[in-house]
Order: sequence, then structure tokens, then C-alpha cells
Amino acid sequence: MGLDRIGTFRCIPLEWGVSLTSQKNLPQFVVRVKLMEYYDQQEDTWFDYSEFDAEINTYLCLYGADKKKNDKIGPTLSYDQVKKVFSWDGKSFATLSNGDYSELQFQVRIGDNTWEGARSPYQVDWIDEYDVDPARQLRKLDAAELKDLDKQFAALNKEPVKAVTVPHPAKVPTDDKKTEKPVTTAEKKKIMKARSNKIKAAAAAETKAKEETEINSTDMPGPPEAEDPLEAPADASAKAPAENACDKQQAWEAIVEMRDPTINDETIKELWNAAIEEIAGPEAITKVGQKKITDEQWYQVKEIVLKDCAKF
Repeated sequence: MGLDRIGTFRCIPLEWGVSLTSQKNLPQFVVRVKLMEYYDQQEDTWFDYSEFDAEINTYLCLYGADKKKNDKIGPTLSYDQVKKVFSWDGKSFATLSNGDYSELQFQVRIGDNTWEGARSPYQVDWIDEYDVDPARQLRKLDAAELKDLDKQFAALNKEPVKAVTVPHPAKVPTDDKKTEKPVTTAEKKKIMKARSNKIKAAAAAETKAKEETEINSTDMPGPPEAEDPLEAPADASAKAPAENACDKQQAWEAIVEMRDPTINDETIKELWNAAIEEIAGPEAITKVGQKKITDEQWYQVKEIVLKDCAKF
């Protein structure tokens, strides 16, 4: 079966480790997880999801460039979450990578993967501890706190504060509550199963429609240009690759074919441009500079990008 929706899940880690990105060798924590429970917002309940046998890779960049601080390298938000969820001291990467998390359970928030060439429609956007509130509702002051607030700011009001009793429009009469029949666990699972089948059927129909559309299409997304990283070059051509050499189009096609679908398109573009700069220098990022890159250098660009974004 596999993953068939976005939302908040509880999961268990199956495989983990610390790796480096090709862009400035920044550390990231990579975790392959199995999804065990799904949070239904309408029911405000966790449902068993283990029968779907769904897994997904989680990429948590621990350090990155802060644009507000002139691109100074520093800890990311994921760094803080990894410390909290995995009880990491934030100092030793060896401790983090070699830790035993086989008994750990935590939450992952899964969203849409909007990259045009993605093979999976899903990616992990956030992680959190097992028992945090998945609804993430806004905290409101209770009656006592509101009363104290009125007293505190009463002197600033021109008119005295008058207590007004207004019936709550959503209040349910007591007799109606007594007649409500609670939903059993078996009934909730039945509802969840019906929703899952509906979602999977819709996803299958969409996939079939895309496949039928692609049968008569030979278009391939082109490699990023300096001004528009997702636009295909007008003069892209196909030719037989030589050993340790390829042209720009062939390098990009290899990355599209082998990339991990959970890595978003913005990250792929950054890795692509960083690899070009590393191999051919900063001037090679421009259109004019890219025309001077040799086939051997494009091959090296491809290898650098795949080191960081290829599937396991």
C-alpha cells in the first residue's frame, strides 16, 4: 500500500545517520521512518496506520546560512528539533549518528512535494516529540485570566467594563448530549478505512491520467539556467555519454532520474548551482560562464549533486 496522504503521523525510526551536503559540507541528520499512527483532525483522534506499511525518508539540515546575518553559518530550526526529539546534546555528531533510537517514537508532519519532477508527492516538513498536541491550536486566556486582564487595564478605559452574559451559539442542550451515541473504536477504524480507500482511488486515477498523458510526450525538464533554474535550455541536445564525461542536459537528466523524491526542488537547485561554482568557479554560474564548462566538468557536477540528493 504505502503513504497516501499528507498530515501528522507518529512513527518509529528504521535507519539513521549523519551525512554531509556537497554545498559547504554542512551536516544533516537523515532518518528513514515507518509511519505507525495517523492523526485525524475531524475526529481529533489517532488511528492505526501500520497496516499501510508506509515509509519515508526525513532530511534534517542541522546548519545553514542565515540570510539575516550575511549568510553566516549557524544552527537551523531542525537542529533544535533534533536536540529535543532525539535527546541530543547538540555537540557531538558521532553521538547523534551512533545513538540507539530503535525504541523511540516521534511525530512527523508530511506535506506536498511540489517539485515538478518528483516521483513521490510527499515530503517531511517537520518533526516533533511523540506526545505534543498535533492540532497546534492557538492558546486563549481562560475566564480568570481575562478577568485579571480587565482589572489591569481598567484605568486606561474611558468607560467602565460591564459584564455581559451572551449565550454561546454553539452550545449543545444537555438532553441532546445524553442521546448522543459514542463512536466505538471499531467504527472509527471503519470510517478511517473508507476515507483511505477513497483517497487512494483518487490518487490512482490521477497517476493513471498522468501516465496516459506522458505516453505521447518526449519532453524532459531541462537543467536550471542562471536566471531561471527550472527552465529547460533552448539548445539542449541528446548524445551518447562518454566515460567520465557528459553534457549539461545529460547531467541534469541523471539527477532527475536518481534524486530522492523527498528532497524539494529548491534544495536541488541550490545543490546544482553550488556544484557548478565548486567545479568551474563563481563566474560559471552565469549563462556565459556555463557555455565554457567542459563535458568532464559537467560529469563532476552531476556526481557532486547525486552524492547529496540520490536515493538510498
